[in-house]
Amino acid sequence: MYAVHAAYRGNSLRRADYVRQVAEALGNAPDVVDVRVHGPEDLVVLAADADSTAGVVMNLIQAVDFAIGIGAVLDDGAGEPTEDATLREHLIAAAGRAVQGVRRSGVIRARVELPGPGGVQATGLGADVAGDIAAAFTLVSHLLSRRTAEGREATALVRQGYLQSEAAEMVGISKQAMSQRLAAAGWQAEQAGWLLAVHMLARTEGLLPD
Repeated sequence: MYAVHAAYRGNSLRRADYVRQVAEALGNAPDVVDVRVHGPEDLVVLAADADSTAGVVMNLIQAVDFAIGIGAVLDDGAGEPTEDATLREHLIAAAGRAVQGVRRSGVIRARVELPGPGGVQATGLGADVAGDIAAAFTLVSHLLSRRTAEGREATALVRQGYLQSEAAEMVGISKQAMSQRLAAAGWQAEQAGWLLAVHMLARTEGLLPD
């Protein structure tokens, strides 16, 4: 399980309403365990696995106006399962610490913490993996920020599972034109970045404290 903390950093005067709307939408995503809204600017999502966590982060990246913190907690290696409520609160706190002090939208940080009290950040490989998670999502975010409206439309359709031919028909263009739009939008690069981010998130599941 992972936590994602999104802190609104846009300019909307109705930010509280917007944050609630985003939280409600994310609550309907696959394998989202819980969504909590904290005040007018902050929301936290608990997701069951690396894939669902990456999906949440991607949606927040496309929402543009959020700083994003991702929290993970290492297993203690003792074979004793952490109580679910305790783990959830630790994950939420870790994600909050990841994004603490960030005042600019688009910033993505990850924090991997040691099990137990104190909120101690993992060192060594755990810290490296956290940096790699943030880097992978930052690269994807940069790619998405450079897309045209046509590119966003094309990639949104294929991301939803439509074939290129089906997406082309829905938009009213040829399959070749759809292929060109996807290439110009960096669709393959997005997929590579997505897979890298998922794999780096999943690596935290097998790490043990140093």
